[in-house]
Amino acid sequence: MTCWGVFFLREQFRFRKSSEDWGEETSRVLFSPEEGGEGEIKIMAMDGEIPRQPAMALLGCGVFARDAYIPVLQALGTSITLRFVWSRSQAAAQEMVQRVKGFAPDADAEWGEEGLEHILASPFVQCCAIVLPILSQPGIVMRALRAGKHVLQEKPVAGSVEIGLQAMHAYHGMHHEAPIWAVAENYRFEPAFDEAGKLVKSLGTMVAVTVAIEVPMTKSNKYFDCEWRRDPSLKGAFILDCGVHFVAGLRVMTGCDIKLVTAIATHRDTTVPAPDTLTTLIRFDNGCSGTMVISYASSVSKACWRVVCSRGTVVVERGVREGKLGYIVTLNPRGGEGESSSQFFPFSGLEEEWRAFIADVQRSNGSPDLRSSPREALKDLAIVEAALASGLHADAPVSVKPASI
Repeated sequence: MTCWGVFFLREQFRFRKSSEDWGEETSRVLFSPEEGGEGEIKIMAMDGEIPRQPAMALLGCGVFARDAYIPVLQALGTSITLRFVWSRSQAAAQEMVQRVKGFAPDADAEWGEEGLEHILASPFVQCCAIVLPILSQPGIVMRALRAGKHVLQEKPVAGSVEIGLQAMHAYHGMHHEAPIWAVAENYRFEPAFDEAGKLVKSLGTMVAVTVAIEVPMTKSNKYFDCEWRRDPSLKGAFILDCGVHFVAGLRVMTGCDIKLVTAIATHRDTTVPAPDTLTTLIRFDNGCSGTMVISYASSVSKACWRVVCSRGTVVVERGVREGKLGYIVTLNPRGGEGESSSQFFPFSGLEEEWRAFIADVQRSNGSPDLRSSPREALKDLAIVEAALASGLHADAPVSVKPASI
């Protein structure tokens, strides 16, 4: 075969941004002549073999993607290959791709509708990590799932239970080999809450629960200027966005669902979108009651979950030990039944949720780890939504909707 024949074959597989996804940077066309001048075309990766790990696109280049997802992807090493980063804007996508070049040298930047279409049509992309504004995220998630891509989307599952239910119904209406849909709720993967749940279960009847979350949302906070969290269309603002975290941790720790809430919503800091504080009375499905206070108008940071049981009390509190951020789990047995003890668990939920997702993709069984299931995420959202509805509408008791989920 002449060199012109080889050149022709290589040109047929050159990278074309608007259509095929073959590229000189990822594949090589080899011509193996046989007797009689016939031959066969072989396509392989530049390193001589087909990549073994899942290839992924990161959809979203905001603060959380930059500061949380990128370090995790780097830590995961060869477990997954980052192939694309995408943003609505060219500048954001190009800035992000420069950040990932150290561990993903072959990653490309895409942007806008054309870039998204290219990613979803690419046969080299098996999964998408989607971290976008709450109100626009569900539509992109469903497009990726319909394109056959496994999806790990950032919490909450949607901006409302209604939209979340619509998405679930659409997903379950797909063919029986639908891709995996997972929701990234890292609190459900934190070992501290799992350990606390075991302790609570061992201490008899639950008596009372107290959750206190205090976050100073000042100009020094990197999320302070986030435009989409201040969008009036997002009912609940910061409390809706992060409240699902605190509820998820509580549900893991207690092993119970919440059936009824009564709340008071207030607004004290005019620099933070309303409401900035939500005080909620909770009734669990086991008959226990509790309170949860979430405030983004506080002057100090605090995150504490406390469960009082008939034979002792368990507390999970965010803290620092030896320079590491994490959770301190404290057990205080009932008087005369043992000594108090505490354990420290460094933050690891983000990395653990990613490892679970990668394992699910490699198994390709169509179902995510239960901790990442959209149904669990929707239950978290339903509790926060019910509390906001109560607090914003005359503080009336509101039944939580998980019964319909």
